[in-house]
Amino acid sequence: MTGFEGKNQDQQGLLSRLRFAILSLELVPGEPVSERALEAQFKVSRTPIREALFHLVRDGLVQREGRSYIVAPFDIAEVEEVFTFRDIVEPAAIRLATRLATPEEIKAIRDSINFSHDEFTPERWLNMGLDFHVRCAALSRNRCLEAAMQDVTLRTLRARWLSFASEEGRNKTHREHSHILDLIAAGDGEGAAKAVLAHSAAVREEVCAAIESARQFVGRRGVVDS
Repeated sequence: MTGFEGKNQDQQGLLSRLRFAILSLELVPGEPVSERALEAQFKVSRTPIREALFHLVRDGLVQREGRSYIVAPFDIAEVEEVFTFRDIVEPAAIRLATRLATPEEIKAIRDSINFSHDEFTPERWLNMGLDFHVRCAALSRNRCLEAAMQDVTLRTLRARWLSFASEEGRNKTHREHSHILDLIAAGDGEGAAKAVLAHSAAVREEVCAAIESARQFVGRRGVVDS
């Protein structure tokens, strides 16, 4: 491994750790983010911290506030916009997936969601929550649809985690994901599209309820209503 490759892996590791801290609500929405505090916490220099924060700003998980940063608050208007957009993009991706996906690709996704469900850890479940919809969109063979699903899924994953925290919520998600995969495997484009829309509607309701419940511990800075 070259020095550059090692440095790049370290940077990706730092970014993953910071992203997980935000998605799992270890870093609370609206909370100030200090470069100096992150240096001390993660035992790294200022430069990789700034690079990681740049990526998190791009992902919508961190915001600039003057010369400093804050963890992006939950934004009710953005959540509504994200789900409206998702309900246009995801059915189109899934219809293509039912035509183009191979049995091996579908099995790989199924094995991944079963592993995340059966061998639960918070990190594994958060990764699955992002990867499932993105990997299904990737079956469309359309990189724009895949990128769009990655963006919208990431923007709701923090609130989604609040429902993942219960075993009942995880079981429900696993059943719905498995059903979508069954329909993709059967080549049922319209059935799969209806299933992802029904799943999206349920997730939308859960996310909005989770944000409302979170108000009591994230405070006024943690939720933006408009």
